[in-house]
Amino acid sequence: MKHVLSTFLFVTLLFSFSTQSYSQYAVGKNTGSLSVGFGGGGLTGTGAVPISAEYNFLNFEKNINAGVFASYSSTSEDFYYGKWKYTYIIIAAQANWHFTPGEKFDPFAGLSLGYNIGSSSVTYNGAYAGYNFASATVGGFFLSAQAGFNYWFSEKWAAQVRVGYFPYASVGVTAAL
Repeated sequence: MKHVLSTFLFVTLLFSFSTQSYSQYAVGKNTGSLSVGFGGGGLTGTGAVPISAEYNFLNFEKNINAGVFASYSSTSEDFYYGKWKYTYIIIAAQANWHFTPGEKFDPFAGLSLGYNIGSSSVTYNGAYAGYNFASATVGGFFLSAQAGFNYWFSEKWAAQVRVGYFPYASVGVTAAL
């Protein structure tokens, strides 16, 4: 996880020294983002950092774009007799309203409709190794809101900050495609 955060910080710093800036959200332009965040799904502990990706490929009018969003997080915790593992995944369709399209600072707000999948399992060890029966999977549809902004450093690259359902907050890199 430290390697992912180090790489993200390096890329962000690299693009922050760009002397030109352009906003790339426009009708007909696609964007893709990768981000890391925190919170959501009730996951805590080591490794519970959500990793997210989005691809926006439907552009309407001047201010609206839509696409898909996915996020994954997994964590585990050891206890005396074994280990619990928790996983949380969401896949959603999203639409965002861009308040200032064409500007370097590009705030947005939108809605997502998706499906979430949560699972947990336990693995017992030692004298209890034969009792590996506790696991559960749940899922369901959700409707949520998100908000954030893209800050464009060049024609192709922007930093993104986003808050919403899962993860609760994230920081990432957006590329104009």
